[in-house]
Amino acid sequence: MQINEALTSIRGIGPGRAEMFAALGLFSIRDLMYFSPRDYLDYSVSRQISDVQHGEYAAVCVKFIGPAKSFRTKNKMTVTTVSVADDSENMQAIWFNRPYVAQLVPKETGGYVLGRMDRQHGARFINAVFVDKLPGILPVYPLAKRLNQNIIRNAVKAAVDSCVKSISETLDSDIRNRFKLAPIEFAIRNLHFPTDMNALSVARRRLSFEDALIFTIVLEIMRSGRSAANGIAFKTENTIDEFLPKLPFYPTEAQLKVMGEISEDMAHSTPMNRLIQGDVGSGKTVLALYAMFVAMKNGYQSVLMAPTEILAEQHYKQLKNIFGEKCALIVGSMSKKQGDTILAGIWSGDIIAITGTHALIEGKVKFKRLGLVITDEQHRFGVRQRALLGHKGETQDEDRYEATNFAAQDVVMANVAPDTLIMSATPIPRTLSLILYGDLDISIVDGMPPGRKPVVTHYVPKSKRVSMYRYIESCIKEQGIQAYVVCPMIEDNDEISDTLSAESVYNELKSNLSVRLGLMHGRLKNAQKDEIMTAFRAQEIDLLVSTTVIEVGVDVPNACIMVIESADRFGLAQLHQLRGRVGRGEKESHCFLLSSSQTQTVKERLKTLVSTNDGFKIAEKDLETRGPGEFLGTRQHGISEFGSASLAMDIETLTEARDAAIEIIKNPTEKNVNLIRLAKEKYHNVVSNIVIN
Repeated sequence: MQINEALTSIRGIGPGRAEMFAALGLFSIRDLMYFSPRDYLDYSVSRQISDVQHGEYAAVCVKFIGPAKSFRTKNKMTVTTVSVADDSENMQAIWFNRPYVAQLVPKETGGYVLGRMDRQHGARFINAVFVDKLPGILPVYPLAKRLNQNIIRNAVKAAVDSCVKSISETLDSDIRNRFKLAPIEFAIRNLHFPTDMNALSVARRRLSFEDALIFTIVLEIMRSGRSAANGIAFKTENTIDEFLPKLPFYPTEAQLKVMGEISEDMAHSTPMNRLIQGDVGSGKTVLALYAMFVAMKNGYQSVLMAPTEILAEQHYKQLKNIFGEKCALIVGSMSKKQGDTILAGIWSGDIIAITGTHALIEGKVKFKRLGLVITDEQHRFGVRQRALLGHKGETQDEDRYEATNFAAQDVVMANVAPDTLIMSATPIPRTLSLILYGDLDISIVDGMPPGRKPVVTHYVPKSKRVSMYRYIESCIKEQGIQAYVVCPMIEDNDEISDTLSAESVYNELKSNLSVRLGLMHGRLKNAQKDEIMTAFRAQEIDLLVSTTVIEVGVDVPNACIMVIESADRFGLAQLHQLRGRVGRGEKESHCFLLSSSQTQTVKERLKTLVSTNDGFKIAEKDLETRGPGEFLGTRQHGISEFGSASLAMDIETLTEARDAAIEIIKNPTEKNVNLIRLAKEKYHNVVSNIVIN
């Protein structure tokens, strides 16, 4: 078996199963070996039943075992149970819709039982497994349809056992010795099957360091390339004074400060490359509109890319107020006739301000004079997507000049790069910003528009849940307001019984509340989601039950209440983002955080949201308690440029990697030139045209 062979070379993986692995982005043996587990189950030692807390996974030594029993519930679910005990306590091992497990239950004591403790209904192990000996530390991988943990573990083990010794070492001995990093073979083997928790920590540190090192090398290459690139020296004198009368309000001091920074950047001949970080509701969109206004005044087109159609449509309404008929919206759901008309207008230069979704990246979208590229909600886009959109202003022009009769002065030359502006409503601590956005200049919008009231946040224990919903029902009826209820998953999962799904909460509230309800989640088609959000905006839906698809950009001023079920399943930064969907009108707004967790750590984390509305303080707390993974890729949006680096547990590792990358770029040697090559290969469509001296 060779490292670059297809997965079908592994015994037990045929073409059909290979397609299942492909859904996870896994195609080769190498892919499997670098496929990072999302968690680990420590079954290296057994524990007393009485010591296992609710929600914890554990191994228990079996001192007593009873006969297996099965019964059917009213909703036709088959439940199988068996009594298990040790010297400290009795409990039930329980399975849902798995009647066959009754045949697998041991008849005699001895051995161990593995499972997740559920203490909401007495002591019981969910989906327990009986084993003769402790299995050690088990990796837990992201799953795809018809793949379970055992299938993936067995495949990874086969790949690691056969090929780990053939992985080429990417870090030279000087770097490994300087930063005390393990060899790649040790790191890969212990990433998947660690001998102990210390070995896992060492493996994660090595892979985190390497990922951050290569990524930062790319950022430094991009920074060097941009400093040598030709940009557009926009005329910005008096543009702020001309722009302000077009707004329905006067900007905050923070907004005016950033407008000044944008003006200064755009006036330079070096391309602007600026990140605007601002808390939810701080008014970043006004700054994007200002930059687009500057581009328009200088005869250039600008484009604003948003992650969702809902957000793009909101931007389009604001563009129309500034640019009138010279703006356009491009989304995937528009008809071919609509699209062709808009594309022709962009191509001719009649349309100067464009917003849309990923559809903007498609090759069919051609610009006449693209001078400014803006991406909204940067944490939803990778550096590749940003670069691809920016290149649209650089690469199309020779073909255009050959194919048209436009005068040469109407053509943007291929070596002129558009300005880039990036917006993020995800506050990120400065130490991490330097790593994530090391190639960008950063502006902070640290003020709120007048009249924007802070959202009052409440931690709600399980015992108060029913009365909370009754209170919300009365608020909807008496005050005419609307509410969101956000759940972490779409449908129930028997293995996560203490986490409520959007479907189950919707059905529960529909049976118990006399308000108009809606249900929205990611499996709905875009047209369905748009229809639901349109109805919610039109106040035809009182209470919208949803997953996190409403996290970004949805602006409904009449929505004054946000309920977040199983809030402990979210990071603090994401909870803050969700909370930001309310508090956009004149009425006081409330956010209710629900959790059935009894652990003190969870309670303290959630109370951070209760005590402050400052997104940067919340981000610092998230970094402190959860590590940088919350910002580097564990959001499950597929946007992180990091792989193993999202496993990093400390900012120190990432900072050391950044410092090493800067040193390598400034003083490339024969030993580390291979790292520069690897970085260019991994991000070839970002840095392929950039030359490093």
